[in-house]
Amino acid sequence: MNRLNLNTRLLIAFVVLLAGTAASVTFFRRQQPLPYRDTMEEAVALTEKMFGVIERLKQERNIVSDAHSNVPYNFMIGDEWSDITTTLGSLEAKETSTNPDFAALIVRLLHEAGITGGEKVGVIISGSFPSLAISALAALQTMGIEPVVMSSLGASTYGANQPGATWIDMETALRREGMKFKSILVSAGATGDNGTGLSPEGMAIIGNAANRNRVDLYIPESLYESVMRREAIFREVNISLLINIGGNETALGGCAHALGIPNGLNYEMNHCDDPDRGLISRLNESGIPFINMLDIKDLASRYGIAIAPGTKYSESTNLYSTTTTNRVMLAFILAISLVPLFFLRKRK
Repeated sequence: MNRLNLNTRLLIAFVVLLAGTAASVTFFRRQQPLPYRDTMEEAVALTEKMFGVIERLKQERNIVSDAHSNVPYNFMIGDEWSDITTTLGSLEAKETSTNPDFAALIVRLLHEAGITGGEKVGVIISGSFPSLAISALAALQTMGIEPVVMSSLGASTYGANQPGATWIDMETALRREGMKFKSILVSAGATGDNGTGLSPEGMAIIGNAANRNRVDLYIPESLYESVMRREAIFREVNISLLINIGGNETALGGCAHALGIPNGLNYEMNHCDDPDRGLISRLNESGIPFINMLDIKDLASRYGIAIAPGTKYSESTNLYSTTTTNRVMLAFILAISLVPLFFLRKRK
């Protein structure tokens, strides 16, 4: 009976120590600011400044969104529908994308990818997420990385789909206020990257936007032609990484595998040999990593950025810091926790 009681007591002690070990894992884990946090914050500040440029542009042109949103930068959200709207989009995703902390996220991902100042990064922008486009460009400029930008003017629901404030209108305004980039190729977007599916009125709006911003509108014969031209340019300038913002078909491709392209920063992916595969797949085949910013709510949840932020943007947990563990102390606690097991086996 006494022996049974002793074993029972040892088991209880063992359980208690295991519980203490579990608690110590939490105790010995701590959040440490990322070493480039200052750069992240600088990119956010530049993003906020450039959002102000877009606000003034829309005020000057008397452009107001019909979306019912109370987020602080709700002027970055377009209309529910217009003649240059290409696909349905989520208002919640567009609201989430207006958080300037996405600039900090891009800085973080670029550092994780080992991209440094002086390198060139390809950027594919659709009109669907103008806020993310500005965040990405602000991050690149802050880090001294040269963006090689290609844009399309069609936009999904609540994107840059307002006729007087297309993406190319925003780009022109941003450059006037100090942003150092310019799209080297501007297309209509939509199916085939040539505006297929848009009405004649929609194509007229896109053509007028190109004219007033003094850019040549590229209208390819097919998706394949557009992909090949873009790929050749990116390879010629020797980009180190590709950033895709939104659902431009040239980036994702027109094949069945396009929807399987992973989100966020990726170094490699499963490839297909479909002739309609997009730029992400084609460039990654030769080892070029990519940042795919399409499923915005997924990216936000990974890094603690508030989804559907409401009337203010809460602090983005996990974004500006990393979790470290004191492994030496943790190993010591684990070793101590095994002592009761040793005596238990000895008694048996």
